[in-house]
Amino acid sequence: MNPKLIKTEKEYNEAINALEVIGDKEDFEENENLIAQFELISKLIQLYEEEHAPIVKGHPIDIILLKMEYMGLKQKDLVPLIGSSGVVSEVLNKKRSMSKRMIRAFSELLKIDQEVLNTPYELITDAHIGRKTIALRYRQLSTQFRFVDTAITHGFKQHVKECGMLIPIC
Repeated sequence: MNPKLIKTEKEYNEAINALEVIGDKEDFEENENLIAQFELISKLIQLYEEEHAPIVKGHPIDIILLKMEYMGLKQKDLVPLIGSSGVVSEVLNKKRSMSKRMIRAFSELLKIDQEVLNTPYELITDAHIGRKTIALRYRQLSTQFRFVDTAITHGFKQHVKECGMLIPIC
């Protein structure tokens, strides 16, 4: 592959494949030329990803809800770790902030870095928000984080479901 700016998804996929081919060569670690090619293609991929798929800071509760969905957990599954069902509900509906103990429990159960969960956020205090609004927000969240089912993202998605995060979410 001739290194050049990546402009299309096809070129992006070709760059990913080229990166894998270079990295799989037997003499990769000793060959400075291969290492330089690898670094250049990696940088071009990174530039494309920054432009076309920027990482947006996630809300700690939204991240928890997403991981719960991936792991097939319900609110009632959190009661033994977090507290009463009312406390769990308040936390997941952003009406109560998480304590340090809750952050540690969520981190251990959901395999999420504590730093990600220890991000300040505003609580919802409006008394007029009903269950339908919260359910709508949850549905919006769960569709917001859908992956395109390609060969590359399928493996990533499966790993996140089984083992937890691969990369920290900023």
